[in-house]
Amino acid sequence: MRKGQAALEFLTTYGWAFIVILVMIGALAYFGVLSPSKVTPSRCIIESGFSCEDFKITTTGIDISLVNGRGEGLTINYVNVTSDVVTLGACTSPAINPAPGSNIPDAGTITITCPLAVAGSLDSSKGDKVKFEFSVNYKMAKGTYNQTFGGSIYGAVQ
Repeated sequence: MRKGQAALEFLTTYGWAFIVILVMIGALAYFGVLSPSKVTPSRCIIESGFSCEDFKITTTGIDISLVNGRGEGLTINYVNVTSDVVTLGACTSPAINPAPGSNIPDAGTITITCPLAVAGSLDSSKGDKVKFEFSVNYKMAKGTYNQTFGGSIYGAVQ
């Protein structure tokens, strides 16, 4: 009988400690201390041959600055940007600089600006990190066929 009582007291003591630990972890998660998005760095990932110079995510849209590193000029046909959290408007001229159809030399910079379809739809997310994926359809200066490269940006809404 004494061994059973000792075992029950042992399990009860450690059971309460386990419950306290679970409540503490739940409180930390509720208040955002354990939110991995707050500690993950902003990033721009793009295919080889291009580089991401800079990007900015605001409550009105996104801006991406890319550099052509393919070794020859190219011509942009169109850009497509998508997100799971918000709908974007068309990324067309003059939102692409130089304008679609213009030659972009090797080491030339491509600036893409895409407005939100509904202005201010990221207002409540200010400071939160969001992810956008983009694809650029282009043709090499000496090429015949259209090609596509893509990438993604992940950063805080400013």
